[in-house]
Amino acid sequence: MFASLKLYILSLMIDKRNGFPHVIVKGFLRVLSWVYAIAVGSVNWGFRSGMRRQHKVKVSVISVGNITLGGTGKTPFVMYIVDRLLSMNAAPAVLTRGYGKDECRMIKEDLPGVPVFVGQDRVLSAARATREEKNVLVLDDGFQHRRIKRDLDIVLLDSVSFSGSNSLFPRGTLREPVSSLNRADMFVLTKIDMAGEERKRFILKKLEKIAPGKPVVTARHMPSALSDPAGGGYSMEDLKGERVCIVSGIGDPDYFEFITNTLGVAGVLRIDYADHHSYTQDDISRICDKCAGSRVEKIITTRKDYVKMKDLDVSSVEKKLFILDIVINITEGEEKISAGLNSVISG
Repeated sequence: MFASLKLYILSLMIDKRNGFPHVIVKGFLRVLSWVYAIAVGSVNWGFRSGMRRQHKVKVSVISVGNITLGGTGKTPFVMYIVDRLLSMNAAPAVLTRGYGKDECRMIKEDLPGVPVFVGQDRVLSAARATREEKNVLVLDDGFQHRRIKRDLDIVLLDSVSFSGSNSLFPRGTLREPVSSLNRADMFVLTKIDMAGEERKRFILKKLEKIAPGKPVVTARHMPSALSDPAGGGYSMEDLKGERVCIVSGIGDPDYFEFITNTLGVAGVLRIDYADHHSYTQDDISRICDKCAGSRVEKIITTRKDYVKMKDLDVSSVEKKLFILDIVINITEGEEKISAGLNSVISG
């Protein structure tokens, strides 16, 4: 019930539902967004005026964040940045508030030697990390967390949906006004492969007005590995022509479908859950029943989803279930990221 309500509200926020009853609800959400705007404006004014204090930690800080609610591919980018830092012989740690426990588990599993400090008080987490002699802190979802001063502020923007004039939450997906983007040091336009060149030019023009002169990088998400619940690896070629069901509880299921389609699958079914959905045994049964009725040969889900499924009994779908790992791929501007990281490390 609650998950269905979340999906319904999200559909209103991105204007996927119209008609009189939905317009009434949108009006109510608009009023709530005005209240939210006052709260956000108050916080930002506090930091601008010095009424709210920013804490300077003893080591370098890199923030990776966004200005919208989910769906930009932040976690794969955090892992990409951490991997780059490790290749530079840095000793990074990740600081996250832990809202998406699935994301924390992903980072811990993929980067086992990198400590992940979970907690809403990231000033306290930063102190713990420095005591462990970590010399670079990566703030996961850090753009709105302004209590910690940062040396590099990277903001990810969804190339497909960013318009520069979206509504604030809960009427829209913006977490703060687009004018706040002038705080960023660098932008990464994600999902550029789905957006295309025309959208890219449009966003670049918008960003030049909002935050002139800031470096812009483009990126896409690429499948990197295919495995089954037992850990066996498979070739991406094994998916070609297969009748698949795509299952996900992520911020942008449309993009996940886009990625799987590039592998040549014959998508016949898609089951969406709200972002950060906590899977239950009933969900597994529902997936099994729906796939049985559609002659599905393979069920594809994300690593982010599977970390929450694997503690359940998945025996009913185990032979069909495959996990698709996805990584960030910088398509343009990698040298800008290198310059930014070098300035942090050398500073």
